[in-house]
Amino acid sequence: MIYLDNGTIARPSSHLINQMQPFLKRHWHSLTAPYLKGKEPFISIERSIGDLRAFVGAHPKDLFHFTPSGSAAISAVYHSVYFDHIVQSGKNHILTTATEEAPIHLLGKHFEKLGLYQKVVPLNENGQMTRKALEEAISPKTALVSLSWANGLTGVTHPIWELSEVCRERGILFHVDASHVLGKLYFKFEELPIDFLTFDGPTLHGPKGSGGVFIRRGVDFTPIIPEGMEGADLNTPALIGLGIAIEELSESFDHLCMEGARLRDKLEEGIKLALPEVEILYKEGERLPNTTAMIFPNVHSELLAFHLREQGVLVSFGGGQKQKLEHLTGSKCALSFSLSRETTEEEIDQALGIIVACAKKCQTFSQGVGI
Repeated sequence: MIYLDNGTIARPSSHLINQMQPFLKRHWHSLTAPYLKGKEPFISIERSIGDLRAFVGAHPKDLFHFTPSGSAAISAVYHSVYFDHIVQSGKNHILTTATEEAPIHLLGKHFEKLGLYQKVVPLNENGQMTRKALEEAISPKTALVSLSWANGLTGVTHPIWELSEVCRERGILFHVDASHVLGKLYFKFEELPIDFLTFDGPTLHGPKGSGGVFIRRGVDFTPIIPEGMEGADLNTPALIGLGIAIEELSESFDHLCMEGARLRDKLEEGIKLALPEVEILYKEGERLPNTTAMIFPNVHSELLAFHLREQGVLVSFGGGQKQKLEHLTGSKCALSFSLSRETTEEEIDQALGIIVACAKKCQTFSQGVGI
């Protein structure tokens, strides 16, 4: 299989899986047991958290909270913001975008039952939230701005520096999900006025059951599970695996940014050369180096994705935790391709031939359908 759906989930390495094994086989004890203090697995846990802190550039006093998923990390942020800030201040408006993945939208609707109001900020032609649009959407009741740094299907990135400055100037909390930018864009959390930074482990080649949130020093944060109770339930193998994934991301950072962008461009150019009618979305805007979304006119995306899968190429049109590309682009003919550090030039060459052949085949099926 040629796997080009890394924006949804990325495969853990064999090394990572091997490193997790001892924590499944030997270190299965409860972490609250007094006889384990200062021993394994505490040493490995501290090392993993240290690697995470170094990778995102966190200040020593910034809090890190491990979660069982990226969705759980976002949920933890919303719960804390509601009880620690909204209830106290009476400000109950949250701003986000229409292109967010399911956790942000569903949590907003969930908290509407408690009096929270979530408003969508319009995007520009490149799919970005601008400083001006954010400033115009802010009201005296705005408590939080919550959005993903980048969209995992289109690759579009928001101008986080500008948006964070607006939030800081207005005294508004700022939550950013960095699942799709970690290992692809360089930044230091301690230098950005971001209050909550969440991420999903499996998107980073980490194990399922891992995610986390960094909380800026000085910002109130109350975890969903009361402090002192999470130790016994900590998924130690997943946390260790996450630390290994971060270590590998750090080692492959330059490769993915440079080689990933080159291979993505090669894929775009090859498809465009063979199928001039294909539209490459957001090419002129700021995008992730490994992700592209394209519209194949007169070809239904689900039909094309099915034929590609039958030929061994896995791509995405959204769904699950992600919105469907149809809703993001307004087209039923859009597909997303996202590469990883494991993607090779040989795979791109093979995928090009398969994609072009399948697209031409599907065009004959769709003639007269009016897609």
